[in-house]
Amino acid sequence: MVNIDYASASRLTDMSLVTAGNLSLSLLALPLIALLGQTVVEIGPIGELAIQWGLVVAVVSIAVSSEDQSLAEIGFRRPTWPDLGYTLATVVAALVVFAGTDPVVEALGLPVAADAGVMAAGVGVGIALSGAVTTGIVEEILFRGYPIERLVAYTDSPLVAGGLTWGVFTLAHAVVWPIGNLLQVAAVAAVFTVVYLRQRTLFPVIGAHVLVWVFAVMGQYYG
Repeated sequence: MVNIDYASASRLTDMSLVTAGNLSLSLLALPLIALLGQTVVEIGPIGELAIQWGLVVAVVSIAVSSEDQSLAEIGFRRPTWPDLGYTLATVVAALVVFAGTDPVVEALGLPVAADAGVMAAGVGVGIALSGAVTTGIVEEILFRGYPIERLVAYTDSPLVAGGLTWGVFTLAHAVVWPIGNLLQVAAVAAVFTVVYLRQRTLFPVIGAHVLVWVFAVMGQYYG
């Protein structure tokens, strides 16, 4: 049984308004924009890329200028040689999870979208690859590096920080992904979260996330 540290979670009430606002921007802005893009206004591929990079710049700028955080304190720690090994191992683990959960999703008859998360429909391979790289970088900064580090700072609990960000990341994808894909992304997100908490640097998870989506894009166009 998982022992939930309620005392650590309760320390979130001590969080400053600036940090609370920046965490909300980091964790909630992308899914809200995706929902708007699905229901209210169409956002083109270039617009999606610009929005994602704009959010990263905003969150990092607020963390550095208003929260007095260094880049290292929000996940941009200098990579080491072991991080390269973690990157490759995480790629393999993610691909194994996707392959391993395919039969489960199929057996349960859960709906899936073959191009979920891949900017491939109606765009050239260059734009699609740009989308894959952007997604890998932006999502790891917004959903893992910055929020995990700030939540650990307030709760002193990697379990609470990792669990909260994993849950929000999974729910964020529920805005546009079918349940079958959501089950798979939840499993892969758990792998990325564990790796980040182990290494406490964005390098391996960004590298793995980018490579996984680059493989997916190449499969869409040349598979």
